[in-house]
Amino acid sequence: LRVDLPGHGLSPPDPSDDYTDARSLQLLLALLDGLGVQRVSVIGNSMGGRIAWTMAARHADRVDRLVLIAPDGFASPGYFEYGKAPEVSAWLQLMRVALPRPLLRMSLAPAYVDPAALTDERLDRYHDLLRAPGARAAMLQRMRQTVLTDPVPLLKTVRAPTLLLWGEQDQMIPVANAADYRAALPHSTLVTLPGLG
Repeated sequence: LRVDLPGHGLSPPDPSDDYTDARSLQLLLALLDGLGVQRVSVIGNSMGGRIAWTMAARHADRVDRLVLIAPDGFASPGYFEYGKAPEVSAWLQLMRVALPRPLLRMSLAPAYVDPAALTDERLDRYHDLLRAPGARAAMLQRMRQTVLTDPVPLLKTVRAPTLLLWGEQDQMIPVANAADYRAALPHSTLVTLPGLG
């Protein structure tokens, strides 16, 4: 099963306007229940990684294995602090009404080690997905509603064998964060990927 959370990819915004991790978890569990799936291996990237490890910690009976690809969850000085939502910059707020390709390219560039990998075709795909009805408003709401807490106590409760995958040149969530996950996750293995963001 491959899932776009509400307001991401091809999924429409959540009518409740609730983009908290708790709501995302509630929706994922409801999906599994609706499909009659009792246990799964969960794969999550970035924010989806944070939701995946939260699911493994809070619903251990539902998660066999866990794969986290550069997961989010630890504070980032100057951006995400524990206990408070990040400030949404003025240019991100302007994105609700205008989405110039050059600005979008600038914001995506740090995700790519090789600038040539951010092709015009790939940029068009990002642009089209972000122009879907309600997608930009959902993204901003999710940012406003994200309040991180120290993840270590919850991570220490994860019992599922966990594979951590990380690009060695990741500028969005640096590979240095992998050490924090390795220290907190009792059953984890780290694989770093050279030459990748």
